[in-house]
Amino acid sequence: MIEYSRPPFSKQHQEDAAQTVFVTACVAVVVALLLLPLQGWLLMLVFGALHGAFAAVPAIGYGTSVLFVIGADLLAFTVKKFRK
Repeated sequence: MIEYSRPPFSKQHQEDAAQTVFVTACVAVVVALLLLPLQGWLLMLVFGALHGAFAAVPAIGYGTSVLFVIGADLLAFTVKKFRK
């Protein structure tokens, strides 16, 4: 018979699981914030390349591209959160 040091559904086990989820979410937020400038810069470069190839595509600046990335992240979060 296997004996556990603590039951698998004990209060301590639930607190440990909640803490793990919290730490994982915090790490994900920090990584997303650290990658935001890089994503904005890359999007700006892509729009610049498209503008060079096709005059109808507008060239956008760094601030605008960062705002586009933030908007895309918020849209993805909203779709994921409210999907059935």
